[in-house]
Amino acid sequence: MTENPGDDSRYYVLLQGLYESILITDLQGRIVDANIRAEELFQLSTEALRERAIGDVVSGFDEGILHNVTESLATQKHVMIEASCVRPDGTLLPAEIAVNRIELKNEAQLCFSMRDVTARNETAHQLEKAQEDILNMEKTKTRLETITTLAHEINNPLQSLLGMVEADRSVRYTAPLNRIVAVMQEMRREEELKRVKYAGESYRFEIPAPDIIRSRPKNVLIVDDEPTLLKFFEYVLQHDLPDLSVDCASDGGEAIASFHIKHHSLIILDIAMPVMNGEEAFHEIKRICKEKKWEMPAVIFCTGYTPPDSIREAIAKENIHCYLPKPVTKDTLINAVKNRLEFLDLTHPRSEPPQ
Repeated sequence: MTENPGDDSRYYVLLQGLYESILITDLQGRIVDANIRAEELFQLSTEALRERAIGDVVSGFDEGILHNVTESLATQKHVMIEASCVRPDGTLLPAEIAVNRIELKNEAQLCFSMRDVTARNETAHQLEKAQEDILNMEKTKTRLETITTLAHEINNPLQSLLGMVEADRSVRYTAPLNRIVAVMQEMRREEELKRVKYAGESYRFEIPAPDIIRSRPKNVLIVDDEPTLLKFFEYVLQHDLPDLSVDCASDGGEAIASFHIKHHSLIILDIAMPVMNGEEAFHEIKRICKEKKWEMPAVIFCTGYTPPDSIREAIAKENIHCYLPKPVTKDTLINAVKNRLEFLDLTHPRSEPPQ
């Protein structure tokens, strides 16, 4: 900045010591002085700035705004403006500008104190985006919980209706019902269920060690607290896979008792049940198998609820397990059962079943 010999040195010391970018103008908006911070902000020397008016370096600051600012300063100490500063190359910088009226050598002038708020605006934008993401996550969570709850309420009657239609081989109603089933499954698979492995996907199996006692071949256990569904699943398996031995249980406790006796090779397991839920029953079956050195059965988790984390982890780690969201069609159930039993037949040489 170029100093004039007659100017008060204290004024220039103060002007240069201010943190904000400062422009001094006359009442018509012509720039008469600037500090070094203003030179850095506008990338212009003080001499070059003195050749410009405030409207040349602040976008949209025309005579009308200047007039309103001047009038406002007659009754207020300062006026705050949010605008964009303009550099010679056309770059726009968001700025917060405080304007106040000063008297220098008995001459009224305007002092424009400017602060580049690019970083602050970016931070505010990131904060807004983070808040929006959190809100969207909460909305998604609420929507999924609502969908899951609603789906569970209509799953069982829909599953029963689907079973009756398939049992009667009513082609007229099968397609519409299957469409409803597909839509419900798609709704639940959004976001929350992406990590869950569904029956029919490719999977990798682990062959048990030689000292592990094999499960009873063709022995299947169905576990569900809804009598209608239990009968439907039992009918489907016995009708389409007549060589299977099918047992039924209405809760996790009954399932454990039956498994102790039969050591089933496959379990179709509901999760939301009284007495002992499916998650608890699954972990108890794992404990039993580890303690007795029994082969772990394949488990098809068949539920209208979102599987808990421990079940998802088990499906991801032990790929012979899978998840079928209710309501499930007859063909989907049969395919899932066949896939697992056929694999067991191919990869597990059978000795005498445990007594």
